[in-house]
Parts: sequence; structure tokens; C-alpha cells
Amino acid sequence: MKTASSLLIPINSYRVGEAFIRLESDQAQIDGEIAKLTGVVDQCERDMKALKVALYARFGNAINLDE
Repeated sequence: MKTASSLLIPINSYRVGEAFIRLESDQAQIDGEIAKLTGVVDQCERDMKALKVALYARFGNAINLDE
């Protein structure tokens, strides 16, 4: 029989689908990876905005790029 304490989810666990995984990683390393990926996302958003401007300049209202 499982006890109540064995049913608790550890603090450093992450839910993936219906399973929980536990990462044994350094928090500074995780923060660095998050910062790097945030920079990539920001660059992609800037590129998409520039492309949107160029496409509207070329095609005007004949296209709809709004989200």
C-alpha cells in the first residue's frame, strides 16, 4: 500500500504528458539555456515583423497576415 508521502511529487520534477521526470541539472545551467532560447525567440519575432512589413508593402491588403 502506498503512503501519502510516496504520492507527493518532488519539487524539482516536471510533467511531460502523463509522466513526471526529475532533472538533476544545475539551476544556473537551466537559466542560461532559457536566456539563450529567449534570445532566439526574440530574434525570430523581429524577423517575422520585418517580413510582415515587406509582404504588406508588396501585396498590400491582398494578403492577411494577422494572427
